[in-house]
Amino acid sequence: PSATPVLSQCLGTLNLLENKCMEKKRTEFDKADNLRAAVFQNWLEKKKLFLMELKRTEKEKAENLRNDTEKKEALRREESIACFEAWKEKKAREAKKLSEKKKLEEKTPAEQNKEKTEAAQVAFKRWKEKKVEYLREQSRKEKESERIRKEKEEELIAEKRRISISAVEKWNEKKEEYIKKKKVEKFLERKKQEMQQAKKEEKNEKAMEEYERWLENKERREELEKKQRKMQSVHGNEMSPPWRPP
Repeated sequence: PSATPVLSQCLGTLNLLENKCMEKKRTEFDKADNLRAAVFQNWLEKKKLFLMELKRTEKEKAENLRNDTEKKEALRREESIACFEAWKEKKAREAKKLSEKKKLEEKTPAEQNKEKTEAAQVAFKRWKEKKVEYLREQSRKEKESERIRKEKEEELIAEKRRISISAVEKWNEKKEEYIKKKKVEKFLERKKQEMQQAKKEEKNEKAMEEYERWLENKERREELEKKQRKMQSVHGNEMSPPWRPP
């Protein structure tokens, strides 16, 4: 009788655990679905952006193609118009020449000579004006060339003067440095000679003092020897002279 409540309690616990497990799995499934939905939504947005970019690129290509076509058509029209204008000018020149030729043929030799003379005078006048202009331009160019040459010569002379002045200044600096160096060398040499002379004089003084001491000692020894000989001559061989090193 006591086993039934225990079994019911165990079954209730198992049902509760199973429900919790099912809820956990359901939560995990929901999370996975949400993740899939988020990934799919991201993919849709990227696809939408890609399609929009593709459409924009195609639109730009179509616009560029249309612009290129319009430019080519405009260029072709301009070339056609230019060719037509050139053809018109050529025809007009040919018609003018033909008209002038007909007029010359219709005129008398005197009129033709007069026109030729007038044309020659006009041509000579133009040639003279062109020659005067050419000579004036040549004179201007020569003056400009002379001015540039003089400026270059002046710049060259100024540069040479600057170089000479710089060289003289450097030479003077080197000369002053050399003179200072020689003065220092002479001063040091004079000091050296004075020191050598002082040492030599000091050495001579010491030698003289040594000689004087030696001479004084020699005189003392001679005086002592003289006294000893005198005493020996007085006392005979009673007293032997003290031993003295040689």
